[in-house]
Amino acid sequence: MFGKGKIDISVSKTNFAPGEKISGNVSLTLKKPVKGREASISLIGEQTTTRGGFTSGEQSKSTQRIYDFKHRLDGEKEYDKEIKYDFEIKLPEDILSRQPQMPQVGGTLGKGLKIAQAITGMGVWSSWYLLAKLDVPGGMDISRKLQVTIG
Repeated sequence: MFGKGKIDISVSKTNFAPGEKISGNVSLTLKKPVKGREASISLIGEQTTTRGGFTSGEQSKSTQRIYDFKHRLDGEKEYDKEIKYDFEIKLPEDILSRQPQMPQVGGTLGKGLKIAQAITGMGVWSSWYLLAKLDVPGGMDISRKLQVTIG
């Protein structure tokens, strides 16, 4: 355990459907009491787009946050050595339709486009993760990410 301590996220599964609930707990283990602004768990969605010239070898990559829901677990106080918080986050039914998407092309042309994207590394990818965090004023926050799948 480096620094002030560690934070862990525990869920029973990592694959979720729209409208489903993500439930689990956040465990905070500290070497000594720490003054914190708040403890929270967030669900974050990011979409990464890669573009570039296959022949030039230059690619650009951009990441855009498409979803950010923060659930406060506790407020400003001195956090003791071991604390455990239960949480539940209900996914919106339309969570997947909120993200910008590339136009879909069907048929033979669509298959060819997917093959070209795979070969060149170009395309659009979404990633989802839970972020547990203890916000420490004037110091380094204690945080942990856990990748999840929504779809």
